[in-house]
Amino acid sequence: MRRKPIQQRIEQLNNLYHSIKVSFESNNIPLLEEYINKYNDITEDANLISIKSNYFFQIGDYEQAAKVLEEGIKLYPFNFDINLNLGIVYEMKSFFTGSFHRYVSALKYASTGEKQELAKTYITQINLVLREIYQSDQNKLLQLIEEGNRFLGEIDYRLFPLDHNKQSSIRQSQAVGTSDEYMTNLYRSYNNTDIDENTSPYHMTETLKGRIHKSEKQISLTGSQTLLPVSTLENETVLNFNLNGRNYSFSNEDLPYNQYHYLRFNEKGLLNITMNKPIFIGTPIPLQEISKKKRLIFNIFVDGLSFDFIQKHDFKSIMPNTHAFFQKGFTSTNCYATSEWTFPSVASMFTGKYTTNHGLFHPDFNYAFAENNKMMQEHFKEAEYFTAQIGGDWRVTPAHGYHKGFDRILYQNFMGGMDCKQVITESIEHLETFKERNNFMWISLADVHHVPDEIDCNLMTQAQIDISKRVRINKKGSTTVLTPYDINKHEKYILEIKRIDFYLNILYTYFDQHYQNEEILVLFHSDHGQSFLEDEPFLLHESRRKVPFMIRGGDVPVGESDELMELIDMLPTLLHYSDLSAPKDIDGHLPACLGGKESRKFAFTEAIHPNQTYKAAITDETHIFRFENGHPLQNDGLVDLNDYKIQLINKETGSDETDVFPDKADHYEEVVWEHIRKHIIFN
Repeated sequence: MRRKPIQQRIEQLNNLYHSIKVSFESNNIPLLEEYINKYNDITEDANLISIKSNYFFQIGDYEQAAKVLEEGIKLYPFNFDINLNLGIVYEMKSFFTGSFHRYVSALKYASTGEKQELAKTYITQINLVLREIYQSDQNKLLQLIEEGNRFLGEIDYRLFPLDHNKQSSIRQSQAVGTSDEYMTNLYRSYNNTDIDENTSPYHMTETLKGRIHKSEKQISLTGSQTLLPVSTLENETVLNFNLNGRNYSFSNEDLPYNQYHYLRFNEKGLLNITMNKPIFIGTPIPLQEISKKKRLIFNIFVDGLSFDFIQKHDFKSIMPNTHAFFQKGFTSTNCYATSEWTFPSVASMFTGKYTTNHGLFHPDFNYAFAENNKMMQEHFKEAEYFTAQIGGDWRVTPAHGYHKGFDRILYQNFMGGMDCKQVITESIEHLETFKERNNFMWISLADVHHVPDEIDCNLMTQAQIDISKRVRINKKGSTTVLTPYDINKHEKYILEIKRIDFYLNILYTYFDQHYQNEEILVLFHSDHGQSFLEDEPFLLHESRRKVPFMIRGGDVPVGESDELMELIDMLPTLLHYSDLSAPKDIDGHLPACLGGKESRKFAFTEAIHPNQTYKAAITDETHIFRFENGHPLQNDGLVDLNDYKIQLINKETGSDETDVFPDKADHYEEVVWEHIRKHIIFN
């Protein structure tokens, strides 16, 4: 039987791993170094991180061992072995508090009972050391232990504006001391002053850049028209503004602390601000600037919109307004999502990178991916655009890292009522307010998620759907991604899409009335399709993978293209048509049909999700290649490749042609290997 390419590499790595283990046991350092280098030639994975750190540990170089593990933890933050080993190295270096935190992390990310018990053993041992160190300062010890307990119990950031400990983050400065320091306050709130676990979804919030000042602040107003956002933080606050010899005083009665207030200054000068209590002062917003070639760059993101489905059901009739607007622009008929669900897919759009490179995949654990990646909005912020995000997608919150580069964010969890009409009207108000600025905006429309979530809340949709289609054939799966095929959901899905299109026409009309075509760059896209649309057991079918990609404005060509594209090509496309340079370290590239040097030969999608098998799908002109491993992933997202299966499916006939075109199947297996070779386990 023919050995598949990945099988051959796994055999090599297994043999090398065994030789490395023997060399460790015999303390044969020269031979150990030789085997490590051979392993490194095949791949650089989490296993190699542990091997290298153990090598440096064995020769007594704890500094280098710590350095290897610290770099490794950036790539594999949820890996048990790397966290545990770093705790051990820190303990050897007498960095006991750091050791404690790493052991606690190992416990949190342990995926088996055996690993949990091992982590608990190390925690018990380090606690004895810490008790000895802090015997004269029990409060410090208790504080350290409490930090560990909070970390073990923390939630992910989807409940924003609750923080990871389910506490309100309203009027609490975040990212303190960085250039992206920000604060979130309530928006359009009249009687409420804060949120809790029960009320947080039902309040819209506004997030702005700025800092808290305690007694005074001086600001040089260089423009003739400037808005200054401010927020008081406590009752009985008194503020005084002095500009060019004129005083303006305010109290809490004038500026209640449960929202931001925008103060307009129509002259230049040195503004002196004094306050009797701390206040948050946002970054001043000049209202006028020299217009750029592109005055407006606008992203319309519709969560969960399958382009494969709307193509089959007549795109023009389902979304007539969107179809008409982008008839004057470009439409890709062959664009594919890089991931199967929102969290990693949106991160790919913002960074231009695959999931394996940006690292955001775990639904329950927090990872500061934005610290290691430059975000889309940062490029435009650096180019002096006024940047804003408006939406209700709980996987794109400021806490997840999307505060970086955005000047203003309006957010309310879409489960609390932030639907498309609210997002669109707030977007128009934002554009009308800052119409003299060059604007970059991202809006999130999550309404079609009501279908797999089995929620009925829109009058327009409910009034049009027949009662027979309200009956659910199949219940939703453990996640909305795994919702099984259900023909009764199709009509509701279409009606939700039509409703979005109805409200989008208000936005399209605003664009046409206030901008020339050469002044805009409007992109319409999604993150993934839906599983319930197709009766197909393999998750990454076309209805889940194929997504809309439409762009209009300026030099963008008019027409359609069936060139294969991926969502990671969004970033270089937007940068290209904005006369900005794309980073060299991203995976996306400018499609040939939009001015790039070459077209993709295939489109790639992968699914990396804990407790599910790893899956990949590759589409080219004639075939769809499918890959799936045999064992569910654990918390660290590493892929067990001891067992896997592949198929090469003919797109026209649906027949399996793996044995008919073995070289092609091997080639695509190599492509999958290149994607996951740094994220494998095998022994």
